[in-house]
Amino acid sequence: MVVVLVVVSGATAFVLTRPDGSACLSSPAVYPDSANEYVNGMPREILVEDLPAPGRLMKVGDLLELGHDAESRHDVSVLGADDLEPTADLRPADGRRLVSVSLQERNMGRLTIIAQVRNYTWLCDAEGTWYQHDLAMTRMLAGDDRLENREKVIQKVVFQIRADARPALVRTPANGHRSATTADWELD
Repeated sequence: MVVVLVVVSGATAFVLTRPDGSACLSSPAVYPDSANEYVNGMPREILVEDLPAPGRLMKVGDLLELGHDAESRHDVSVLGADDLEPTADLRPADGRRLVSVSLQERNMGRLTIIAQVRNYTWLCDAEGTWYQHDLAMTRMLAGDDRLENREKVIQKVVFQIRADARPALVRTPANGHRSATTADWELD
């Protein structure tokens, strides 16, 4: 943390800056996706406009409740982020490393649901650069997506971030890419 002392007209003010991801909220940039193509092979360019709007700021482990009725109510939480050791199938592109975000989704409603939040999860580093999840690698680690009443699943969402980047924030829209409900989990 950097503390700056400012004196203006006899008044003293302290300006606190945090090099820990505050740039994620003020001046986002999107890092190019390593695959640079959709699953169907069509080229894509990820833009800042693709990033979901900022949401409620939360701490790791906090639950965001989703759904408005007893039939489809569920919640989601980010449990943390860790480096992921490369394997024969999980290899980062040059100059990148793999990070895995643990995401918990729990069904509190009466109907069976399909856990999908991992498909819309973004990671921001301490410099303010956003990364979209690596779809192919995330699918390699995916388990059963069907959640019956009172079941929960912890899924790993894989990101390829710059080798020197430090994860700071995870953003997930609650019910799909353009959801009105979004949350930002601070990783520090």
